[in-house]
Amino acid sequence: MTPEVDLIVVTHNSGSVLPVFLATVPRCADIVVVDNASVDDSATLAKSAGAKVIEIEENVGYGSACNVGAASGNAPFLLFANPDLRFEAGTLEALVAAAAAHPEAAFNPLFYSGSRRRFRRWSRLLPASDFWYGAPPEHDCAIPVLHGACIFIRRAHFEKVGGFDQKIFLFHEDDDLSIRLMQAGVELRLAANAAVDHAEGRSSGRSIESGRIKGEAMGRSLVYVMNKHQMPLDVPAERFRTWLKLLWPHVLFSSARRSKLLGFANGLNGGPINSFGKRQ
Repeated sequence: MTPEVDLIVVTHNSGSVLPVFLATVPRCADIVVVDNASVDDSATLAKSAGAKVIEIEENVGYGSACNVGAASGNAPFLLFANPDLRFEAGTLEALVAAAAAHPEAAFNPLFYSGSRRRFRRWSRLLPASDFWYGAPPEHDCAIPVLHGACIFIRRAHFEKVGGFDQKIFLFHEDDDLSIRLMQAGVELRLAANAAVDHAEGRSSGRSIESGRIKGEAMGRSLVYVMNKHQMPLDVPAERFRTWLKLLWPHVLFSSARRSKLLGFANGLNGGPINSFGKRQ
């Protein structure tokens, strides 16, 4: 079967989760692993599984790496997936069928974390909606925002909006893409016959330093996207709430959580980054 889908997965020290991910990827997809300067065996594992591997010497961030992976292929559909996912049987076929039924849409599958259903119901960049409350939908429907852990999209739509914003190093790139897709007339939808299990936050190895980096990226990305889309952001209030969270018991006695929050507070100084610890 000629692949219709280029499946793009970005790795950064993802060796602990990548084998399970690759074992569940449908064989009808062309797998492109874009390795963001890993120091573990992520690239070697991907090559041994038969994936196309693009190794980047510097960590350029999630969205930029996705753009590199997308540009390396020519399939009509793109599937961006985190390496801490596991695909349920028939998921890719269900996504292709959903795209055939709704040709002007981009999709999320159902997300699970073990037996728990997960649903991204809101974004700070979007007005409140009925999705902010109540149970997650279980049927095909329009949704307010895409969850970046697994996005299925026509290449033509992705290229029409210019792909991911490369000024966003990490976090909020899915919010930004969602808004630009909607502005371009592309609907955001749930494909309920497709499902993935998401280990949530295990795409890269965890450490105090990685927590600080992720927190800093989150703060900088928040400032950037709110300014980009002309949304109000009270930075002093954000910083004050962050310092209050440092007093919560589950944070106070967790060096990893403290590191991430301190990184976030520092990141609120503003400006995106293009690699770990480097401002643009």
